[in-house]
Amino acid sequence: MRIVRDVLSLGLSASASIGSIILLNDRWLWSEAPSHAFGLLAFVVADALLAIAMLGNFRAAILGAVFTSLVQFGAMLLDLFGGHPEGVPSAAFRTYLVSDPSYLMLLFIQIAIATVAISKLTTLWLHRHTNWAEFVHRTGLKGQ
Repeated sequence: MRIVRDVLSLGLSASASIGSIILLNDRWLWSEAPSHAFGLLAFVVADALLAIAMLGNFRAAILGAVFTSLVQFGAMLLDLFGGHPEGVPSAAFRTYLVSDPSYLMLLFIQIAIATVAISKLTTLWLHRHTNWAEFVHRTGLKGQ
């Protein structure tokens, strides 16, 4: 449990750090797409708070991490496939995002956070509902 907590805390901290770097360095984002910048700011704050919360109420923090990472991943995909600012061609905005290593790192970190958190929640749920574990064991649905 401690390893998962540390991995999630590290992932959330990395997400908040990379988001902060983008916010501090990307002047174009602030000038052409301030709503996107403020959205990223909200995710940076949420990630930082969740990284700290991992030290306390672990289950609530895991749920928050799943929710925040999936929403952020979805928002980033929407940006990529049609969330371009007004007056900026969608192809130009997509090229701008895909050529930004920070954007791509942030996108993949969201996938990692969600994967680890969902796996841990699934494990916790299966341990609390032993009937499912017995069913999987009896039916042979477990890995070969």
